[in-house]
Amino acid sequence: MKDKIKRFFIDKKELLVFIAVVVVVFATVITIATLALNDTPVAGDDPIQNPGNDDDKPTIKPNDPVVVPQKIKFAVPVKGEYEMVRIFFDLSLSDEELVSAIISTGSYMIESKGISYAKSDNSVFDVCSIYDGKVTSVEEDELNGVCVTIQHADGVESIYSSLSDVSVKLNDTIKVGQTIGKASTSLTDVEAGVHVHLEVKVNDAYVNPTTVFGKELSDVQVGK
Repeated sequence: MKDKIKRFFIDKKELLVFIAVVVVVFATVITIATLALNDTPVAGDDPIQNPGNDDDKPTIKPNDPVVVPQKIKFAVPVKGEYEMVRIFFDLSLSDEELVSAIISTGSYMIESKGISYAKSDNSVFDVCSIYDGKVTSVEEDELNGVCVTIQHADGVESIYSSLSDVSVKLNDTIKVGQTIGKASTSLTDVEAGVHVHLEVKVNDAYVNPTTVFGKELSDVQVGK
């Protein structure tokens, strides 16, 4: 009888050990599975694959300066010091001003449809585009030197004459301030010396170039 009781407790003990082992194994399996799930990449955790994660975006503080993109404006075709030796012809000019608005070729007089810039020492200088655009013409003229025409948007174009050493060609895309050539002399306006003559057209009508400088393209219109 005692042996049966003893055997019962031994069997009971072995059963409890077996159950304990099963529980430990099950718990281990659950733990490993949980760790594996936690290591699984979640959408947005990888900054390379998910660059749109809000946590990766720079934080804008209330006092941070707001950067506003600069709008393109028309600029003068020369840099540094210069003189305007020829002005745009306008009947409203005084008699004294008209002298600078009329070009004398020696044989006849021409109303200036643009303006001319020169250096006080009559030296050669770089000529730049007054606005972004596309080169639509590069022509060499016996009287006016090399002439470059740049087409801008909205029917605006700029014409540069009395040039030499032109560095652009037909269909080139040009940026404002980009050098297009060097100032030279012309037989049409010998009195101006080394200069560049600039003309601006808006919808095929000549306008005073000085009226477009500093303006955005949307503000350049005939009569403004």
